[in-house]
Amino acid sequence: MALSVDFASPLAIAPSMFAAAPSVLSAAAPSAAVLAPMAIARLPAAADGPAPADKPVSESDAANAGARFDGTAAAPSAAPSAVPAASAVPSAPLGSGLRMARAEHDTWLASVVGTLAGTRTGRRVLRDIDRLAASRGTSILLDVAPIGNNGEFRYDSDLLVMDSGHLRRDPAQSAPILAHELQHVLQRAMNLPTDALELEIESYTVENRVWGELGVKPDAGSFARQARDRITKDADRFVRWLGQQYKTNIPLHGSTLDAYVARLKKNLAAIERTEARTRRKRAAVVRVLESMRANGMSEAQIEAHRQEALEPLDRSLRDSTVNAAWAERDLRMLSEPEGRERFRAFSRGVIRRARALSRS
Repeated sequence: MALSVDFASPLAIAPSMFAAAPSVLSAAAPSAAVLAPMAIARLPAAADGPAPADKPVSESDAANAGARFDGTAAAPSAAPSAVPAASAVPSAPLGSGLRMARAEHDTWLASVVGTLAGTRTGRRVLRDIDRLAASRGTSILLDVAPIGNNGEFRYDSDLLVMDSGHLRRDPAQSAPILAHELQHVLQRAMNLPTDALELEIESYTVENRVWGELGVKPDAGSFARQARDRITKDADRFVRWLGQQYKTNIPLHGSTLDAYVARLKKNLAAIERTEARTRRKRAAVVRVLESMRANGMSEAQIEAHRQEALEPLDRSLRDSTVNAAWAERDLRMLSEPEGRERFRAFSRGVIRRARALSRS
């Protein structure tokens, strides 16, 4: 399927989203931040200092994972939603599909959205977001909080969070990052494999078109600057470099669907092994808690040990359950001809648009 590189078109970056759109992933999507093999790659802190020239900064370091959408984990669920044609959406200001979780940040959002709307790519992203919000009947909710990375889209809570450092930044430095995260929101409606490296390639392509259209550069030494320096010079080298940063994301580009599926199955087996080990550790902790109670120790002491030793294991088990559910969902999707072809077409389009950016 031939895809335009015209980023003003809603189909330019999300070719499959608005035509007979696939089911929408639940807001309780993978812990966009903690999906073991399917973890989330978070954007680096807004206040990041210069990175050593000989050691690439990895966005996924903060999430201890290789990932997907900059966000947090949850189980997948089918929630089909047909996105209306543009003519079916009432005329409204661009960005009307976005809403801050806290009213004190409304002015900040307005300034960043206004900056984003001043770019061709930004207008496309905002139009698509507004249409998606209209189709869902709910706004895309944002918060600003000290999260230690530039931004993340949390699929478990369906919440887009930008680091509080953006409140003090020039909106032109925040708008491209917001566009990156909003592209992840749009990807959720496209029924694609959740660990595909192409999801990040696409979001960086969108982000860097916005940087270029604004005529500004990311802060020197930031991960965003490293990414921009690479994607604007040689898209293929950028893709290889990005794969090194998001080590657990699986690229279809340069490989085959059979190889993709094989790696996904390997990831699922690893998740299941981790879950089994965690259950054994949990059983041992429970025995210790029982011994503490039998020994007459206070409830305060027992509770302290429970919080210290048991709660982290319970969180790990919840993450394993979510990760396994996502891997199983993706394997089911890729077992169907329609799902396989949709992913192939998406991957080809993403690479084509990244290359077009490096040639522009």
